[in-house]
Amino acid sequence: MKKLLILSSLFISLSVYAEIDLKKASLPNERVIKVTGHPDYPPVIWAKRGEKKLKGISVELIEKIFKEINVKVEFINVETWGRAQEEVKAGRIDMLLPPYKTEDRLALYNYSAEAFMQDETVVFVKKGKEFKFETFEDLLKYPGVAIINDSFGTKFDEFDKTNRNITRLPTTEQCFRFVDKDRARYLIAGTNSGLSTMTKMGWEGKFVILPKSIIVTGLYAPISLKSPWNRPEINAFLKKKFAEIKPSEMKELEKKYLAIFKAENANVKQTR
Repeated sequence: MKKLLILSSLFISLSVYAEIDLKKASLPNERVIKVTGHPDYPPVIWAKRGEKKLKGISVELIEKIFKEINVKVEFINVETWGRAQEEVKAGRIDMLLPPYKTEDRLALYNYSAEAFMQDETVVFVKKGKEFKFETFEDLLKYPGVAIINDSFGTKFDEFDKTNRNITRLPTTEQCFRFVDKDRARYLIAGTNSGLSTMTKMGWEGKFVILPKSIIVTGLYAPISLKSPWNRPEINAFLKKKFAEIKPSEMKELEKKYLAIFKAENANVKQTR
């Protein structure tokens, strides 16, 4: 009963805050929110090699949402996923794109808004070198590789901490090359990110995805618990806007940014 009363009170509070006119409200930092994210997670978010500008599905989505309340979004590319998390954790940057939700991260970021899209994490292997993968323990038979600071859900993260079977590298491209040189047997990455990187490298068809997923989970846009933007009225606004996102809208954005990423790398020469 007590839990029900707490939840009812929270719902009422969010409803009240949702009615605040944020276009006229006093907001932090002269209505500028700082956002950073994963520099190597196309088509969700990435930065072209040699450029500082972040782009992708989540970038357009966040910019559009904050524009509704006359807030400018300043996107900051800090060049690595690990540093992006640290900057938001410390409150020097306000929002992080697009982390999974884990118990550890709940102590650092406010996840009050819904996930803006679902993401599947899978196992990539060289074609012809597939192996049986039904449980996490099957992965212990071979060395693996993944991006530094990437999370694959609480269950797998705990498994990885216990077994330490995965080498961590800065970028998805480096991970693919690591496997290609037989320094690891498999790569763990998001489906879209991995497929996009293979296209960029000219390696389409060289790697395949094992049938079983590591996890299917949401991608979020949490605010640092230390940020001045971590306010009830902002969290209520984001919760409302994310809940309004239509699957058809996300499909169009995914199509748009996959095309942009492919066009960006159409003339990139890679060694097979």
